[in-house]
Amino acid sequence: MLLTVKDVAQRLNVSQSCIYQLVETGKIPHHRIGVGRGAIRFTEDDITEYLQNAREQPASGGSPRPLTRPKLKHIRL
Repeated sequence: MLLTVKDVAQRLNVSQSCIYQLVETGKIPHHRIGVGRGAIRFTEDDITEYLQNAREQPASGGSPRPLTRPKLKHIRL
């Protein structure tokens, strides 16, 4: 059974726009069906693969990974 963007967003508890971003960046496996850009569809295996690749592994040594925040280039201080 093929899943739609809406189905996957509900399963992962994220917005549909988040799923479209994952598709656009190639981070989630998907299929395009139809003419032109095609309809985006996912299989259960696609979702499982994405979740396995997205899993964070604990850092070796047991210490938590330091949090790094991206620099906000558009803000001048």
